[in-house]
Amino acid sequence: MHKNSFVLDVNIWVSIFLKRQTELIESVASEEKNNIFRSTELTNELEKVLRYKKLEKKWNKPIEEYLEFYKYFTIDYHTSPVFQDCRAPKDNYLFYLAIQSQADYLVSGDDDVLGVKINPPPQIISFAGSVSNRLLYRYFPFLK
Repeated sequence: MHKNSFVLDVNIWVSIFLKRQTELIESVASEEKNNIFRSTELTNELEKVLRYKKLEKKWNKPIEEYLEFYKYFTIDYHTSPVFQDCRAPKDNYLFYLAIQSQADYLVSGDDDVLGVKINPPPQIISFAGSVSNRLLYRYFPFLK
């Protein structure tokens, strides 16, 4: 059976944590055929965002627990700069990770990421509903 591999942008992780839907990640990652990749850059960005003042009162547990959860259910992948075409250069790291890990899907809610055309995969998909996103919705139904 084909593995489905994902790179989830920070905005997806924050959404999952805010909506307290971590069981979705648990179910995706627990299926042997699925992988969710992370990199040092992604981890650093996630930690930075989780610590934003405007979010600090929304967490129901210490930030370290969210980071531990994230690290437990993801596979660390070392990357190097191989892509420079994102409108927001600060987001190029997502493409480094998606390309080098050979992820099938890069999931984001960021227009700068979603606007990038890249071939071969990953397929870049968003929160927006689409028939082509059925696989994603199977695993992440809250994105509908």
